[in-house]
Amino acid sequence: MKPVRTQQRYRCDFCKKTGIKSAIERHEKICFRNPNRFCDYCENKGYTTVCHGDLIEEGDCGLSENVPCPYCAKFDKKMLKEIEAREKKEGNSKVIPISEIPF
Repeated sequence: MKPVRTQQRYRCDFCKKTGIKSAIERHEKICFRNPNRFCDYCENKGYTTVCHGDLIEEGDCGLSENVPCPYCAKFDKKMLKEIEAREKKEGNSKVIPISEIPF
């Protein structure tokens, strides 16, 4: 019988998804339940620009409107309260601004 090598599993602090360390580190940066998440879709503006009509030139799309980001709308405010309570209990209440998170 040969011993089988096992791999350490990690869990997301926000949604409890499990996986290997590198995958979970990458996931936590964009997890919808993370209050400090970075949204690739709207770049943390909270809205996106939708173009109506043809693209005339690069950067000019004719008629456009700003619509709320569909991914930022999924943010779970209930989970934020749970995270704050857990961090207060653990004594780790420091919230890192999004601009200081390395990507």
